[in-house]
Amino acid sequence: MNKSISPWDYLWYALYAFAGLGMELVLISFIEPLLWEQISADSNTAFHSIAHWLLTIVCWGIFSWILILNSRNKLDFNIVNKTKPALQNIAISGLLAAICVGMNVFDWGTLKIIGEFQKKGPLLFSFQYLYYIFEVILVFLIVVFGQKFFESLFKKSSSFPWGGVVLCLTWGTVHILTQGSLYTGLGVMVFSLLYGMIYIVLGKNTIWSYIIMTIAFIL
Repeated sequence: MNKSISPWDYLWYALYAFAGLGMELVLISFIEPLLWEQISADSNTAFHSIAHWLLTIVCWGIFSWILILNSRNKLDFNIVNKTKPALQNIAISGLLAAICVGMNVFDWGTLKIIGEFQKKGPLLFSFQYLYYIFEVILVFLIVVFGQKFFESLFKKSSSFPWGGVVLCLTWGTVHILTQGSLYTGLGVMVFSLLYGMIYIVLGKNTIWSYIIMTIAFIL
């Protein structure tokens, strides 16, 4: 590794990914009011919801791509890990995902994906779930860079889900502040730690980790 690269650089990238999630607030507060009249939540239309999700998807997609490319070029860190996880580890990650799904069922009274479909209908459901898929990319990047930060800091690989801790202190904490609910925030913090565990259990395999995290999030 280049001696000019500090472990703290990886933490910065985790925070950049977290800031990327915050781009949605910039859209809501500054960009969208310029595109159409400010509307209340009660008068929000399907068009406005879909337009918001599409704008957010574009921003998140571009931002994620920039982070991935820059981490490879500037930090000499390729987040793509093709290490094949053992079958038993895949099963364990599935169990961790099932805990997340169970928490969603407790909140919704049914599978989240069913509740969302019943609430929004086919059109809005499709766009919102596409939005969720891109949200998980940034969540995944926070875990990856957070894990890399602590491992670089300690100068050794670790089986402790440090990436989940970073996600917990960022994505989890902000839910307490934005949702005004300690219960919601704590729930997201638990999710965060479970995501960190999924990443570790799967041997940091990029594809498997992202897929299992996404399943845990959307179901």
